[in-house]
Amino acid sequence: MSSTITITISRQLGCGGAYIGQEVAKRLGCRYMDREIVRHVANHLKENEDLILDRQERVSTFWENLVRSCSVCVSETGYIPPPVRPITDSELFAVEALIIRKIAERYSSVIVGRGAFHTLSDLPGLVNVFLHASPEFRLRRVMDVFHIRDSEKAKNLLEDSDRQRKKFIRTLSGREWTDARNYHLSIDTGIVGFGDACDMILCRANTVLAAP
Repeated sequence: MSSTITITISRQLGCGGAYIGQEVAKRLGCRYMDREIVRHVANHLKENEDLILDRQERVSTFWENLVRSCSVCVSETGYIPPPVRPITDSELFAVEALIIRKIAERYSSVIVGRGAFHTLSDLPGLVNVFLHASPEFRLRRVMDVFHIRDSEKAKNLLEDSDRQRKKFIRTLSGREWTDARNYHLSIDTGIVGFGDACDMILCRANTVLAAP
């Protein structure tokens, strides 16, 4: 019988990932890990927490990398600023993976996003979940949750989120983000609802915990 369990939740924006993750963690009596991971990573890298948060689950563009590299150049005044080493995507991904693994090895937890399904693929007591829904359902929810009145703006937000997460997972793992083979459960929350989605995840979690 497993003494600990780790549930990773990969999700499309607008599918209730945070709500479902928090509810599952509460009902299992384990840790919900999202913003706390950002704090650990920021502390490890001695970097501003908001900067780390802004770079979550996405790969830097060419222009962002160029700006970071230029930020350490000598200014026109001849003043040489204190050396500031820009944090590369690979370094950020590696530190996140290190933090996520330390958490998962120590505590039963629900970890949302960040490619945890790949980072922890060899960990015992693992349940990988993917939450998805129709574009129409996601659009309505995003407009409601983020108080967006312009449907075109909400649609662009969804498309940008999907594009960024797809690229992030492909860069991190070489896998396709939406490939059901990455996960133990793939749930359409627009069809089954958040409550049933929680029950499905908990059912699998309890089976894993009871396994010899």
